[in-house]
Amino acid sequence: MGQGQKSGALSKSKWIVAGLLAIGLIVVVSLAALLPVWIVRWLGGKDFQRLASQQVSELLQTEGEFQPFEWSSFSVYTQGFQSRAGALGLWKWDIQDVRTEISPRLLLDRVLRFPEISVGRLLIQAGSKGSFPKEAKEAAGAPSKSSGELFQDVQVGKLEIRDFQLTPSPGTSGWGAQGVSAHIQPSKQKVEFLLQQGVILSPLAWLGEVNLVEAKGRYADPTLFLTEAKLKGKKGGALEISGEVVPTSSLQAKGRASWERWPIPGGKIGVGLFEIPASMSGEFVLQEIRNGQPVGKGQVQLVDARLEPGRGSETVLGVLGLLTGEPRLRGCPLTTARATWFLQPGAYDVTEILAEAPGLLRAVGQIQIRGEQLSGRIELGLEGDLGRKVNGLTGGECFARLENGYSVQSIQLSGTISAPQNDLQPKLTGALTRTAIRTGAQILEKATGGQGAGGAAGAAVNVLQGLFGPAPK
Repeated sequence: MGQGQKSGALSKSKWIVAGLLAIGLIVVVSLAALLPVWIVRWLGGKDFQRLASQQVSELLQTEGEFQPFEWSSFSVYTQGFQSRAGALGLWKWDIQDVRTEISPRLLLDRVLRFPEISVGRLLIQAGSKGSFPKEAKEAAGAPSKSSGELFQDVQVGKLEIRDFQLTPSPGTSGWGAQGVSAHIQPSKQKVEFLLQQGVILSPLAWLGEVNLVEAKGRYADPTLFLTEAKLKGKKGGALEISGEVVPTSSLQAKGRASWERWPIPGGKIGVGLFEIPASMSGEFVLQEIRNGQPVGKGQVQLVDARLEPGRGSETVLGVLGLLTGEPRLRGCPLTTARATWFLQPGAYDVTEILAEAPGLLRAVGQIQIRGEQLSGRIELGLEGDLGRKVNGLTGGECFARLENGYSVQSIQLSGTISAPQNDLQPKLTGALTRTAIRTGAQILEKATGGQGAGGAAGAAVNVLQGLFGPAPK
C-alpha cells in the first residue's frame, strides 16, 4: 500500500512539472511573439524619441528634437532633427529626411550603432548664445534612469548628405555653402569628410561665389584640417586651398591658397596710371588671424595682360599717347606684370611691382593701402625717344632721367582706391594744353598771313606765344 501511495505522488509530480513546462513554453512563445512588437512600439515611441534627441543634442552640442521615428524591422526613417528656437550652442542644426539601419546587437552590448545614415538636407546656421554650456551637456547625457541605463554609447559608421547648406554669418566669417554633397566618417578621435559639387559662398570680393570641385579633410576637436579644396570660378580660373582653422569665437587659422588664371576683381587694374585687363595667377600664405582679420603674404602674376589707356584717355598713359602720337601706347601686350603683397588688419602693401612692355614702357614701384586711402611711388620709364619728346613738351619737367634705355619719371600716388591721384598727370595735362594752344596759334598765324600781322588776329597770336613760348623743337 505504501508503494501505491508513492507511485501516485510521483505521477502527480510529473503532471505538475509537465504543466509548469507547458505554461513556461506558452510564456516563452508568447514573449517571443510579443517582444518584437514591444520593441518596435518602444523604438517608435516617445521614450526612444526623447532618448535619441538627447543623445544627438549632446553630439551636436545643441538643444533639439527628432521628429517621430518610423520603423521597419531594424530600418528607421524620420523627417528630421531640428535645434529649438533660441537653443544654446555655437550652431543651429536642421537635418531633414533621415534614413538608417540599426545594428541588431544594440540590445546586447548597449551601444547604439548606425552602420550608415543618409540625410536629404543638412542646414547649419551660427548660434546666437555662445557655446553649449557644460551643465546642458551633462543634462543631455543623463536622461531618465531607464533610458540612460539602456544605451551607453552612440556610434555612426558613415554619413551621406545629399544637400549640405551653411548660412553665411559673422559666426562663419561670411563663408557659406549651397547644394554640396558630403561623405562623413566619424570616430571618437576625429571626423573625416569629403565634399563635392555645389557652390561655396565667400566674403572675399575677389573670390565671390565659386563652384566646388572637391574638398577633403578632417575635424579633430577643436581644429578643422582642410587637406585640399579645389574650386572653379564662375568666370573661369581654378583655385586650390589648404590649411587649418579653429572655428571658435576667437578664430584661428593658417594655410595656403593658389590660383591659376583667376579673373581680376573689376576686370582691370591700374590705379589711374593705365588700365590692364588680364587674369591672374599666384599664391597667398595665411600666417594667422589677428583681430578677426587675415595676416599673410603672397605674390601675383598677370596672365594675358594688355596695357591700355583706359576709358576716355583719362589716365597717364592716355595723355602720353595724345602727347606722343605713339599708337602702341593706345594698347599693347605686357610680357611681364607681377607683384608681391603683404596683408594685415587695416593695411595692404603691394611691393616689388614690375610691369613691362619691352622697348616701350616699364613701371617699377610699390603701393600702400590703409583703409580706403592710397599712397605709393612708381618709377615709370618710356622708350628713350618717346621720353625725350615728352620731356621737350613739358619744358624739361618730366622724363629727364635716363636708365637702361628708358626715360624715367618718378610718380607719387595718393587719393583713394576708388579715386586714385598722381602728381604726373597734371604736368602732362598742362603740356597737352600748351601744345594744343601753340598748335592753334600756329594755325591762326598762318591764317593771318604771318606773325606780327595787324588787327585782332595778329594780336591774339602774339598773346598766345607770349604766354607759352615757342613750340619745342
